[in-house]
Formats: sequence, C-alpha cells, structure tokens
Amino acid sequence: MQSRADSPGTNLDAVLLARAGQLLQDISEGRLPQAAWSRPAAAVEALAAAYDAGDALAFQVAVARLEVLSPNRVDRIADPADVPPPEPLQERVTALVHLIAEPDKSTTGEADDTDRA
Repeated sequence: MQSRADSPGTNLDAVLLARAGQLLQDISEGRLPQAAWSRPAAAVEALAAAYDAGDALAFQVAVARLEVLSPNRVDRIADPADVPPPEPLQERVTALVHLIAEPDKSTTGEADDTDRA
C-alpha cells in the first residue's frame, strides 16, 4: 500500500484542500439544468488532474474555477427541470472528497496499525 506521505496531493495547502472539499460537496448537493453539468464536470476533472500531479498552482486554479461554477454560488430561481449531478460526476466527486479528506486520517490510521503490531 502506498504511504500517504508519497501521495501526490500531500504537498497542497491544507486550507485549499479544505475549500476544495467544500466546493465538491456543494456540487454533489447542487441542482442544475442537465446541459449545465458539463462545465462543473470539466472543472472537477481539472481539480482531480492537478491533485494527482501534485501541482499546487493548477490545483489553486481549479479551486477558483469551481468557486465560479458552484451551483450554490448564486441564488437561482428553482426550476423543476433542474437535476442533481449525473451519476458519473457524482461518483467522481465522492471519490475526490474522500481522497482530499484523507491525508490526516490515513497517516494516523497507518501509524495506529503499526503501533498495534
């Protein structure tokens, strides 16, 4: 198993990681017209690529892009035709939320397992 210290996103700012997690959560809870989900989906993919590459600048740019595209950024008049994120986007967001939230938990868990052995 790969050590969390060797994971790509570990060199990213904790505050920025936390904000990314919040924005991803906003996306998963949002409702938009079906055709409007392509832009947030592209922003989520850019965020994932920046995280995987450990590219702090690209990650910051992706977070800023998510800020602008967040369904909760602007109060919209509810439209009954609005839908939650498409399933592939929802799955990607859920995986990223867990990945981004794991640095402290994963390192602690590995240390705890080592201590018990």
